[in-house]
Amino acid sequence: AKELILKHRNTNASSLLEDIHTYFNFSRFPQVIEIFDNSHLAGSASVGAIVCWENDTFNKTKYRHYHLESTDEYGQMKELLTHRALRFEKEGVPDLWVIDGGQTLLELAHAILDSVGVTIDVIAIAKEKIDAKAHRAKGSAKDKLHTKEQEYSLPVTDKRLQFFQRLRDEAHRFAI
Repeated sequence: AKELILKHRNTNASSLLEDIHTYFNFSRFPQVIEIFDNSHLAGSASVGAIVCWENDTFNKTKYRHYHLESTDEYGQMKELLTHRALRFEKEGVPDLWVIDGGQTLLELAHAILDSVGVTIDVIAIAKEKIDAKAHRAKGSAKDKLHTKEQEYSLPVTDKRLQFFQRLRDEAHRFAI
């Protein structure tokens, strides 16, 4: 029974990743995914977090925390992504970056990747805004996904959206 459950989980996870690969027209199959988020305490004590999804599960041995000097979200993400990009040679290149943020942070990620001469897929997930504030309602947030080519507004029941929300939420949890 345990083997059947494990096989079912792995088949469903692989099937979802195949669907994501095709739907978003990624150049590489997203086997190794790095997720980025930053956090702070009332504007101070800024930290950045990198979380890794690998082989259909979170790989906690590759989780990383960084103390950041920047005080604004853009500067913090620039610092975090630059730090990671400069370590590609030593730590390898993932298949996909997931950025907690919108179009501006997506463009930042591509600029940093271009500056080090690496091409990987990047997707940004922006929290739904209600009254200009981020909305994190479990199971009902209408988050937007951004790629270089377009913006996606998937239904809250869409498994692809839920997968990226799960990744983003784990990076947020780890950052805090």
